[in-house]
Amino acid sequence: MTIKSKTGFAYQAVYRYLSALIEEGEPDVPFRLPSLRALAGRLGVSVSTIQYSYTLLEREGRVYALAKSGYYARPPARVALAPDGSDLLQRLQAGQRRQSGSLAPLLALDGPLLRLERQVQRQYATLPGPAWNPCGDPELRRALAGRYTQSGAHQWHADHVYLGSDLRGVLDITFEALGLAGQTVLVATPGCPLILQALQLAGANLVELPLSDNGRLDLAAVRDQLNAGPVRLLVLDAVFGAVQGQCMPEDDLEAMAKLLNRHDVRLLENDVQGELCFSTARPLRERLASHRVLILGSLEPWLGAEASFAYLVAGGASKALSAAFQRRALRLPPLRQKAVARLLQQGLLDEQLPALRMRLQQQLWRLDRQVRSRLGRYLLAFHPVGGTGLWLRSRYPLDMRKVFERLLPQGLLIEPGPLFSTQGLHERYLRIGVQGLAEVSHGPLLNALAQALVEEHKGLALANH
Repeated sequence: MTIKSKTGFAYQAVYRYLSALIEEGEPDVPFRLPSLRALAGRLGVSVSTIQYSYTLLEREGRVYALAKSGYYARPPARVALAPDGSDLLQRLQAGQRRQSGSLAPLLALDGPLLRLERQVQRQYATLPGPAWNPCGDPELRRALAGRYTQSGAHQWHADHVYLGSDLRGVLDITFEALGLAGQTVLVATPGCPLILQALQLAGANLVELPLSDNGRLDLAAVRDQLNAGPVRLLVLDAVFGAVQGQCMPEDDLEAMAKLLNRHDVRLLENDVQGELCFSTARPLRERLASHRVLILGSLEPWLGAEASFAYLVAGGASKALSAAFQRRALRLPPLRQKAVARLLQQGLLDEQLPALRMRLQQQLWRLDRQVRSRLGRYLLAFHPVGGTGLWLRSRYPLDMRKVFERLLPQGLLIEPGPLFSTQGLHERYLRIGVQGLAEVSHGPLLNALAQALVEEHKGLALANH
């Protein structure tokens, strides 16, 4: 057997093969994986390719190495559905790995990235190697700071940027540095599950602010929360709500900025999908002083496992943040960081973003039409202004966690609304994702979803009688 990857490098195919192998294991029972040489011979690739694939999985916490013994897998637990939906994220991620081995990046930038890394490697072959920095490589930090500097009033520098190996790691370090235990944090939901989970583990007192179907916050409720007592942080998606795909009106953003300024509340903007708005919009952060703003971002949506780096851009709390990142002593690959910096500096990401936005918009509109045509009796679709998914509401009081349960054994995935809440909110909602530049047929999913909705609706009717 020889692996030949039509869509990427050989190690990506090896990574997918090993991911599938791990998923086949008995839940919660570690087992030994093939040796580097044995797997290289079996798959027809180099030992270094196998080593790199194992390194990626080890970074994700899915395998671990034992000296003189080899690599061992950690199969994910198969847990029952919790009433509050707290395990939904784990089960959804496991389903995604079984489906494709790994979440594919939105853009095919692995080729340019590898070419740039080879250039960097040749450059440093005759020079001292790049120094390790616990907050990230200065070249990449400068490149990211430059992307967020839009005017003289809102400028960012390299020492405002903190890099981590992944989004969850950056969240944990950031919330530790801010000392959120016992502090009140306002969070607009539906929101990013990873952020919600990290805030819970940090011991924050979470107050959810449900967004309306058109993406608006109840400003009176926000004002009441701010007047009721000290609020440490407001967490909001940048530019548009990434789950719903809706923008807040300009007047609401201006009113929100005045409230935050009056009460001296910091803003954490989740900018992981901020580049995917289909129209020009000004984010809330540009209406506040930079020392009150924190911006969370990730390179993984664009670069995938090749550079799953996440970052925080923060104008304030620099001493606490620097100390927290130094305590974690993250050792990110220096040559890869420099290659990513040059990819950004050369505009290779920006060149592809307009085409990506157009393709996503086309896919979402096509999916929107299909849902209205096939499932309009059961679901109401909200036309998105950006993002990678379609947000839907059941016309009947159905719990989408149960629909998720019906589809999961078939290898079909939806994202139930309670996934995006810590309190089990949005249970009548679901989200269907699209795949970036890849052409994917949603026909099988929509057919199975229609059947699941019919069965749930019948069950509801029987229960009411």
